[in-house]
Amino acid sequence: MTVTDAMLAGWLQMYFWPFLRIGGLVMAAPLLNARAVPARVRLLLALLLTLVVAPLLPAAPVLETFSAGWTLHIATEFIIGVALGFVLQLVFEATMLAGEVVSYGMGLGFAQLADPLHGASAPMLGQFYQLCAMLLFLAFGGQLRLVELVVDSFRSAPAGVATLDPAAFMALVRFGGLCFEGALRISLPAVMALLLVNLSFGVMNRSAPALNAMSLGFPLSLIVGLLVLRFTLPQLPSVLTDLLDQAWGFAGHWVTMGTPNSLVDSTAMAAP
Repeated sequence: MTVTDAMLAGWLQMYFWPFLRIGGLVMAAPLLNARAVPARVRLLLALLLTLVVAPLLPAAPVLETFSAGWTLHIATEFIIGVALGFVLQLVFEATMLAGEVVSYGMGLGFAQLADPLHGASAPMLGQFYQLCAMLLFLAFGGQLRLVELVVDSFRSAPAGVATLDPAAFMALVRFGGLCFEGALRISLPAVMALLLVNLSFGVMNRSAPALNAMSLGFPLSLIVGLLVLRFTLPQLPSVLTDLLDQAWGFAGHWVTMGTPNSLVDSTAMAAP
């Protein structure tokens, strides 16, 4: 058997294109994009997934190495992988935003902890919400669904053939708005209860200026906030499931990218 340069290039690109998309996904996906996860672990995981997935995928076209089309497809595959992970990361950022809004209403805005996932300080309650969301994500089998998502993306947009459409990026921006709406759904009950407490103390402070409302308002806001969290936290799994279902559906449509109108329609259908 004679091995030619064309055959070697074909074998190499059979694994190279899937590795770019899977590598981008591993870099941006929730849990895996944490600073606590070493870069070598991410690289090894991307290589292992590529070795398992690549033989099952449709044959990718062999492009001339270092040509303009080859370079463009490298960027395209990597951006697709990063975008798929970013869609899911938006869901977790929504839970962080919800916890941050509630913590400010409770007077815990000054309570900042080092966030190991982002390498920066974040509100304590926001980290609590995000940790709950990550545990629920693992309990729902999200890590397996993530692998399924990237495998299905190769069938709807084969490696080395997929292209980027400007409408896809606009649809991604609109999906960020849906995640912001999900953050409001999580935090709204607690925010409304704390707003009533703060308004009550405002009225009391105007009617009785001698009363030190600050010394009474902070502990009462904290107690009311904890009570509200006690009754609203069980609703987090249902809201998170809703957001994840929207994210899975949107990511599956977004990767097609060849039909921008369907992307906008799918974003509108994902709205609750």
